[in-house]
Amino acid sequence: MPLFNSQAEQAVRNSVLMAKWTADTDRREEAENRLSLYKDDYEEIIRAALKEQYHPDNYSRLYFHVNGSQNILKRVINDISMVYKVEATRTLTKGKLDRYDAIRKSALLDVKLKKVNRFSNLQNECLLKVAVRGGKIAFDIITPNICGVIQNDEDPTQADAIWYAVPALADTTSWVQPLEYYYYDVLGRAVILDDRFMVKEVLYTPADTPFRYKNGEFFIPLVTFHRTDPDDEFFDGDSGRDLYSASVAIGCKMTLFDYLFKTSSHKQIYIIGSEVTIPNNQVLDPTTAIQARHGKDGTASMGTLDIQANLLQLRDALTYQINSVVQNYGISPDAWTLSFGDISGRALKIRNQALLEQREDQLPMFRAYEDELFRKVRAINNNFAKAMKWDLIPEEGELEVDFGEIGFPEDPQVEFDMLKQKMQAGVISLANFYQAFNPDVANEKKAEQAIIDNLNKLAELRQANPNLDDALNAIMGGGKKAGAPEDEEDVDEEGNPIPPKKANPFEKKK
Repeated sequence: MPLFNSQAEQAVRNSVLMAKWTADTDRREEAENRLSLYKDDYEEIIRAALKEQYHPDNYSRLYFHVNGSQNILKRVINDISMVYKVEATRTLTKGKLDRYDAIRKSALLDVKLKKVNRFSNLQNECLLKVAVRGGKIAFDIITPNICGVIQNDEDPTQADAIWYAVPALADTTSWVQPLEYYYYDVLGRAVILDDRFMVKEVLYTPADTPFRYKNGEFFIPLVTFHRTDPDDEFFDGDSGRDLYSASVAIGCKMTLFDYLFKTSSHKQIYIIGSEVTIPNNQVLDPTTAIQARHGKDGTASMGTLDIQANLLQLRDALTYQINSVVQNYGISPDAWTLSFGDISGRALKIRNQALLEQREDQLPMFRAYEDELFRKVRAINNNFAKAMKWDLIPEEGELEVDFGEIGFPEDPQVEFDMLKQKMQAGVISLANFYQAFNPDVANEKKAEQAIIDNLNKLAELRQANPNLDDALNAIMGGGKKAGAPEDEEDVDEEGNPIPPKKANPFEKKK
């Protein structure tokens, strides 16, 4: 006798699917809240937290004082997203990257990868889709709040199918825009589903799909960037909650801080009497007197209630909480307040060592993601090349990515001397030396020629104007005026500067 009959099996399957859908809905809602907070659109999130904490009467008083000015989540995410802080250099082991570089520049891939790095740190994952649109290859950022996956049974960290929601392109009289879903799987199928997940349009079948490598293997045209290497599931719904919760809590406390500031700034009038007359427009005209009469059993009196709150203590508590949160993510609290002139580049590097270590941990993953992205772009480009008249990307080459080193600001003179020493030691080229001061010149040959042209022009000016260096020193305060005589002694015996002698107008010229 079978353990389950067909109806029982279907009921269990439906129950499991419903539980998975509910859990995935909660995950997408949390991802949506994180994205809203990062975009400074989180007043309603703060109000929801206040509503849970305070009595309705007190909540109504705080409602209009919502303060989201201290968005530490946004600041922390921007600071820890350092993978593309220095522009990456990409090369091909065999062949040239001319076509891929052209795609990368026209589609602003480097700009989007910076955003992908931030969103993956914010929501733990971020997807980048390779699309063909308007006769060009484009890249679309898909955030976890609008997408879901069907996990592989043997390896839950891999997706057998990915879907994401977009507003349906249909006429509707409803205020709520209907959704439709784009669906891609590892079997080469690509379809558009309606809001009931029924097939609305078939984009590609396994027979005509362009999402196929040269060896015939199908792929999904999306690359998933993870914040950390996934362990037992595709989406990480747990990491980063401390930062989100702390940001909302600080928003609530800043709201309370603003409310207490208001109540501490105005004195409350109280009146004791049997008969009180408050004239009209009293609020608009504070000079109008309030009249109070006493009855037989007492006298009338008026006064003010001065409510004071220790705002300095509240400020210190907020500062302590903010510092505690940022330190958990490897950020020194000093880095939030110090200017470049306050601390040397070496000291900044030491203070940001934790951030640099986090970046080093992410680089191997992002190097693998860039390789996957390149292989998918190459396959799609070459599959469309004949129809679109595109240049091919070499099939035999492998992508190599150099993310470069992050530099910290030094004193300009110190930085110049260090670069000059590196150039003289052969660590950097003449072109690299020029690019350090003019990074917009990406081509090394142009950079090298530019500095040579500048030096030749300067030599010509010196030859035509022998006093050029003295004049420049005088203008910049770095030397004496051109033609000024050299003094044998500039200081006296005690080391004090000797003032220049004044000319005698009555002295005869020799």
